[in-house]
Amino acid sequence: MQDTDVYVYIGDVHRSGHHDITKAIKERKTNHGLQKNVLFCVATYGGDPSAGYRIGRALQHNYEHITVLVVGPCKSAGTLMAVAAHKLVIGDMGELGPLDIQLKKNDEIGELSSGLVIATAIDEIKECAISTFRSYVLDIKYRNQISTKMSADIAAKLTEAIISPMASQIDPIKLGEHQRAMNIALSYGERLNSHSKNLKESSLGKLIAGYPAHGFVIDRKEARELFNHVESPTDFAANLYEVLGEMISSGEISIFDKPMIKDLTPKKQYETTNAEEDSHDNSRIQEGDEISDQNSGRAEPPRDEPVQGGDGKHAETEEEAGTLPAEQPDEGTQ
Repeated sequence: MQDTDVYVYIGDVHRSGHHDITKAIKERKTNHGLQKNVLFCVATYGGDPSAGYRIGRALQHNYEHITVLVVGPCKSAGTLMAVAAHKLVIGDMGELGPLDIQLKKNDEIGELSSGLVIATAIDEIKECAISTFRSYVLDIKYRNQISTKMSADIAAKLTEAIISPMASQIDPIKLGEHQRAMNIALSYGERLNSHSKNLKESSLGKLIAGYPAHGFVIDRKEARELFNHVESPTDFAANLYEVLGEMISSGEISIFDKPMIKDLTPKKQYETTNAEEDSHDNSRIQEGDEISDQNSGRAEPPRDEPVQGGDGKHAETEEEAGTLPAEQPDEGTQ
């Protein structure tokens, strides 16, 4: 992983998360420089699709190859970020989700509804109308032995009486809002996939409208039917997956809170070596300073003073040089 930058994003997808990940990339670019590859570890239940798009774009702007490691749930806007990746690495606890946009309910506080609700209702009404009309036509014609035209007219009136009350509850303005919301996911997904090219043909449409519920689980096996490059975690990614997965499972990291962004890029070999050498040099300098301080506190012995006593080295030197000892007075002269 020496040629790969590593970032962790765990929490809701918000504009603040986009700001933090952009700041982390900028700091790494300024202090160390960016690698060509990036490993983006993510776990989220979704949030703002525009923020998810901006985060995916930020990675594509700064790195040539993007790998997304799914360490837990990666729903909605999190799946949109995954579309930006050239390769997906999904662990056993990792999962993606559909891209249907969630809209606020006007009559409920804090509750959301899928952008597919009205479209699904229209499809169901259409199927119900067709099957009801067909059933009435056949039943009226063969039971009453009347013409097909008359049977069809009667069946149409009966079908209209059943379908009209349901169809009248659909608000055209609300339908337009939902359709525009779904187009957001489609447009963002197309733009991100134009760079990564990891989605298979027609997979984006399936992600948006092909699943029955917003919380539908797309595990690693299902993801392989949608994306071209999907793998299990190995080596460094496997270790990172285990550590982050354990922290999420234990509640040490919350997926629901404000996003946590970390730069976990391993240090390069030469950076570690230089740091060790600098530390070693600093310790040697400190040792030298201590020795100098100790020597400066000692008094140097005098070099030219004569050493008292005949046994000293200085005395021996003088004798060897021919210096005569002083004469002793005779005992008789006293």
